This record gives sequence, C-alpha cells and structure tokens, in this order.
Amino acid sequence: MAEVPATEVPQAEKDELFCAYAAMILKDSELDITEDNLNTLIKAAGGSIDSFFPALFAKMCQGKDIEGMLKFGGGGGGGGSGGGAEQEKEQDLETMSVASSRVSGRSVRSTFTASSIASEFINERMGQSKIQQAMKTFVRAMVRGQQMGVISPDGALRTCQCSLDKKLKTFIIELKGSVRQIPLTEMSDVFQGKEPEDIDTPLDELCSTVMLQSQECISFHFADVPSREQFAMCLQMLVDGQQ
Repeated sequence: MAEVPATEVPQAEKDELFCAYAAMILKDSELDITEDNLNTLIKAAGGSIDSFFPALFAKMCQGKDIEGMLKFGGGGGGGGSGGGAEQEKEQDLETMSVASSRVSGRSVRSTFTASSIASEFINERMGQSKIQQAMKTFVRAMVRGQQMGVISPDGALRTCQCSLDKKLKTFIIELKGSVRQIPLTEMSDVFQGKEPEDIDTPLDELCSTVMLQSQECISFHFADVPSREQFAMCLQMLVDGQQ
C-alpha cells in the first residue's frame, strides 16, 4: 500500500481502517467483535469515526471466519484463555484498606484536563502503528489476567491478580481472596513514577498510580520503566475512551 499522508485519506477509508485494525486486535485478544468493543479501542487510540460504522462493521463480521481471513500474513493465534466459572467475592473494603491511599485536597489537579493532555501527549509521542501494537499486547495480557505488585500505604509490596473484563469496561483486582471490580468510568487519571505526591504510599520511579474519581489511589509496582510506561499509557487511553 503506497504511503499517503493521513490528512489526504478520505474519511470513509479512515473509518474502514479504524474498524479493521480494531477488529484484528479484538480477534487476536480473543474478544468479541462488537460495536462497543470497536468503539472502545478506536476512542482509546484517539480516533474519531462516524457513529454508524462500528455497528455496521460488527454485523458484517458476524458468522465470518475472521481467523481464516487474518492468516494471510502468517502468525498463529494465542493459546486458550482458561475456563472455569469465576467466583466473585464482594469484599471491597478489605482490598481498599490493604492496597489504597488517598490524596490530600491541596494538590489534586484537574483530572479531566490531565487525562485529556495525557492522551494527546501519547498520540504525539507515538505513531498510530506503535499505539495499536502496544494496545494489542496490553489488552491481550490484561484480559487473560496478570500478576502485579500493589503497594500498601505502609510500603508493603503484595502480589495481586489484575485483569480487564472482555468488554474492556472494568478493571478487576484480586487480592487476599477478595475481588474488587472498578469501572473504568470511575478512574480519572493514571500517574507514573512518584506522582501524585500527596499520598501516604511511598512511591518510586517504577510505580504507576491509578486515581479514582473519589480521590482514592491504588499504586502498582513494576519490574522496569518500559513495563510501567506501557501499563500507564494503555490504561490511560482506555480510561479516556470511556469519558
């Protein structure tokens, strides 16, 4: 395909490309190709699309051998995601007390502004292809579930299991036998490093802290800076896509 400046691509072709790329990410992540999921990924990548197109594209994919269509480029599919019924235990208070902190009122920035600026910065810093690849890797890993380190306000590092639901609308934390489900709509910002400053939890450069609309903060610790950056970037874009 010849290289064409993005400003010269007709809107109809942009709509089709957005849907096609989003559908490939969903299929590779073993998620349903639905209107909601297409819209979530397109918005997370900073895209804008006519409202009817995702619904039309999702209907076109129903009953089609999408996996077969994607085999033209090689690259096999991933393994099974693991079955078994999930036993949801609503013990949010215990999870909250173990792994969260709160910011003081004096330095809380405008989360709407910070969130918007974050996504604009991500799009300026990375090209669309890199964003799509990073999001594809992040979504696939988080839907299957990842072990992560979460820091309690006293500085203790605990291991928890974090995941996203298949509709990419809920962040799930499993810790000490309890399960907490946090809608992405309740998240306001995803910080990196030692921010925000006004929380009790001791932070370092390998931390990423999720701030909720309630000003509750949950801090995670990563093995290296690239892992921290990918988590914060991709989760921030999904959060912005829910706004």
